Amino acid sequence: MNYKIIIALLVLSFFSGTTMALNDSEWIYKEKQESLKSTPGCQSKEAAIEKAQSPYRVKKYAQLICQYEGYGWTLSEVTDHGTTLCDECGGDDKGKYSCYLSNVTVQCKTIKRSW
Repeated sequence: MNYKIIIALLVLSFFSGTTMALNDSEWIYKEKQESLKSTPGCQSKEAAIEKAQSPYRVKKYAQLICQYEGYGWTLSEVTDHGTTLCDECGGDDKGKYSCYLSNVTVQCKTIKRSW
């Protein structure tokens, strides 16, 4: 009787680690176009534009665009950086700007599932 339990546990442990993906080289791609988040605070126009176009910021928020698609979606590449638009701040920060990238096109990917 102990052998039946051991065999059953071995069979369960063998099948518990199977992957649900067909192959690591089979991907599904999708292109999305959205605007990125504006820069925090108000700065001079040149500084706000430089901050909005920084590679770290573009990659970070482009990754979020893909993650909004659902579980398993990740950034493949940024195909178009779009245009930089700036909004003038009001109140005490009159003459300063907050900028963002509009119409950024990204290519998202996820692994093809077998089921």
